[in-house]
Amino acid sequence: MKNLFVLTFSLASAYFLTGFASNLLLSIDGYAVASWPPSGIALAGLLLWNRRALPGIIIGALLTNIVNLDSASDIFNWQIAIQALLVTTASVLQAWIGAQFITKVIKAPLDLSSLKHCIQSLFIAGPVCCVLAAGVGTFLLVSNHVIPAHGAIDNFIAWWIGDSVGVLIFTPLVLAGFNYQQVQNRLQVIIPSLMIYIIISAGFYTASNFKKEKEIQKQELKILSVQDAISQRIDEVSAHLSLLATFFASSDEVTFDEFKLFTSKQLSYSQEIVAFEWVPYISSEQLADFERSENTQYIDDYYVKERWSEGVWEPVSSRDFYYPVLYAYPLIGNVSVIGFDLASNKGRAAALHKAKILNELVLSEPIDLVQNTQEKGVLFLHPVFGNSTTEDDFKGFVVAVVSLKKLSQSLLFDQNNLVAASFLDVTLPNQKQSIYTADTHSFELLKEYQLLIGKRIWQVQLHEPVVRTSWLMYWLAQIVGMLFVWLLITFLISVTGTNIQIREQVAKQTRVLRQEKQKADEASHIKSQFLANMSHEVRTPINGIKGLHYLALQQNDWPQARTYIEQADGALGVLLRVLNDVLDFSKMEAGKLDLVQEPINVGRLVDEVTNLMQFEVDVKSLELHLDYDKTTNLTIHTDPIRLKQILLNLLNNAVKFTAQGCITLKVWQSKKMTYFSVNDTGIGISEAAQKQLFKPFSQADSSTSRQYGGTGLGLSICKKLVELMGGAIDLASHEGKGSTFTFSVPLNSPLPKAEQVQQQYNEIDVESLSFTDYKLLLVEDNSLNQHVASAILKTKGCVADIASDGFEAIKMLTTNSYDIVLMDIQMPNMDGLQATKVIRNDLGLIDLPIIGLSANAHDDDVKKAVACGMDNYITKPIDANTLFKTLWHHLSHK
Repeated sequence: MKNLFVLTFSLASAYFLTGFASNLLLSIDGYAVASWPPSGIALAGLLLWNRRALPGIIIGALLTNIVNLDSASDIFNWQIAIQALLVTTASVLQAWIGAQFITKVIKAPLDLSSLKHCIQSLFIAGPVCCVLAAGVGTFLLVSNHVIPAHGAIDNFIAWWIGDSVGVLIFTPLVLAGFNYQQVQNRLQVIIPSLMIYIIISAGFYTASNFKKEKEIQKQELKILSVQDAISQRIDEVSAHLSLLATFFASSDEVTFDEFKLFTSKQLSYSQEIVAFEWVPYISSEQLADFERSENTQYIDDYYVKERWSEGVWEPVSSRDFYYPVLYAYPLIGNVSVIGFDLASNKGRAAALHKAKILNELVLSEPIDLVQNTQEKGVLFLHPVFGNSTTEDDFKGFVVAVVSLKKLSQSLLFDQNNLVAASFLDVTLPNQKQSIYTADTHSFELLKEYQLLIGKRIWQVQLHEPVVRTSWLMYWLAQIVGMLFVWLLITFLISVTGTNIQIREQVAKQTRVLRQEKQKADEASHIKSQFLANMSHEVRTPINGIKGLHYLALQQNDWPQARTYIEQADGALGVLLRVLNDVLDFSKMEAGKLDLVQEPINVGRLVDEVTNLMQFEVDVKSLELHLDYDKTTNLTIHTDPIRLKQILLNLLNNAVKFTAQGCITLKVWQSKKMTYFSVNDTGIGISEAAQKQLFKPFSQADSSTSRQYGGTGLGLSICKKLVELMGGAIDLASHEGKGSTFTFSVPLNSPLPKAEQVQQQYNEIDVESLSFTDYKLLLVEDNSLNQHVASAILKTKGCVADIASDGFEAIKMLTTNSYDIVLMDIQMPNMDGLQATKVIRNDLGLIDLPIIGLSANAHDDDVKKAVACGMDNYITKPIDANTLFKTLWHHLSHK
């Protein structure tokens, strides 16, 4: 219990501390880091301690996710708590799946001494399994609008790479700390790796902080430039008003044309100024004379007016003084304001009075612009005095109507980004009056500050477009650095593991060399034995053939000579069987033996096999028993030729090694497999010999080869054929008591289905065939083969024309007409394949049947012949019945 507590506390602490440090130091612009050590620690814990590590991993993951909440109170929000639990579950499940993959699926636990196994296991548990936590975490962040949907892919990739790199680095690092028994070996891996990891992390942290500081400085400079620009614009308005005020103060009388000429230049410099106005001071006694005198000026029907609450212009009411608008430029959009008494509004009257008393610029409260009623602006009010600043010398006000919208829109500070400014009047406590609110969609608040101007307090809000800082290069650099750490760890682990094994390898090297030498000697002995067996197996039938031919030549009695020839033909069959075994084995070794499945009637197959074996069984006075249910029509799907080959091979062995008794062929079936067994009462096989029996060129012992013959390939071929069919072969034997070979074939064969071709050849009666009416061209360069083939054809009444090579065959085909061509493949000057191409392509004899003849029996040779245009292919030595059936098949279809 104590050990479990220590393990849980250690794992939870390691998980939490590394996760907290990574988030604190390495997280940039998001919720993922380039290396997440807890993922590697969790996987290593499960690999080292299995289920005992789960409590520590769960606690550590939960604490890490809780710390990342915005506030401690969020843990009491059940939705947020569930999200933290889901991320914790995904992280733990990710580590558990990775450990299961490594230990149970690929069955290659992290072998720190094997670079191949280490990399293989880490990539399965890292990039493959780390998709889980990244997917769940990103989904929760998007679902709760923590990150926008368009950033989901970036966040997922960052999270996934961080977890993967954490597995690649910290899993082998933790395993190295516990797998190596010597402290020196542990330190040799851990200290350099951690130092490089810390250096890279510290470098990245420094670089990221420097970049953040540069961004902050850049933003502060932008804010300062915006503030300076706003102040400069306002100062320009104030300067224009001061200049205009000086102009009125120094002149006894200013006409409208002079006002227009003066202000038109000023308006061209400041786009935010909507209009300039001249507002003289008029006492109540001067009002009537003022209105009469101004009707003779630039505008007709001039009178001083004010606006009622309904928005209708009316003559001003009686009061002590008036501030009517006398001049306004531009006139367009401002005609209605001519004659308007600014003092008719209490707010503006207070601003006018303050400007007069203080003799300085004063701003009005926000007003609706006459030029655009949907837009607000402010009035810049500048008092105008004569030569002195006494009240008697007071002339009135010059006014600038300023649009804050235009001011905001003119703030262009760099080539890529606009800064939008919103203005609020906050002069009155707890009351904000909007002057202009910019469209801040897709913008973020850059700065908010207060500006004192003209005895009014403005609150300025600066917004800039949302621009996401690109950390791609920094992040990629960190990933590259972490991958370098992983490569270093892998290298150090590999080197350390190799050093640990050197002593053991040196100690074992002599024994290994002796074993290898023994194996080499055994292989050399097997090779020599195989060559001796092959020499015996080949020479024996050849000796019989040669002797029987000699005896046949000495006989004048044809029946006796025929007997010798038939016996020689049987020896030839033995020789062909040996060569076929070698050919089949070479095809299997090259992976070019193609099997197909066809429906097979088991009863018919068993009868056919027993009929073929009956003669040899009778010769040795043995009994052949069959054990299968003949009442059922047992059918299986597999390769019929190879199944027959297996059964004949096993039965031949049973007959060969059984001197007396019986041989039993048994067939039965289960739900998934069909079983065949061949039991004999022969000499049996020792346990030592059974281990080598299915290996190529192997027999029970050398005496077996001397006494019974054989190449040692038969059972090896049977084993490979059974495995290709999807089954297995087994042996049960006791020396001196016989043997039982059992093999299985699946009911659902994995072999491809055979193309259904009608077996026309089997229906042809060779005895009744005659080729007297057909003209045949034989292309063969060997004189003996020419004689043999011609003699065989003559037995059916066919006298063939003979060509010695491809050139001669083409020449004869251009002058004569033939019904069919027998074409040898390998010939001098022009071989059969080239000649066939010329016949098909150049001579245009497309319908002329061409049958290839060759001693090459590989499937590739057959495919080449068909690809060149041949209609069929017969392997040498030529079987007369096969030749006759093939010829008749093609001739009868012409």
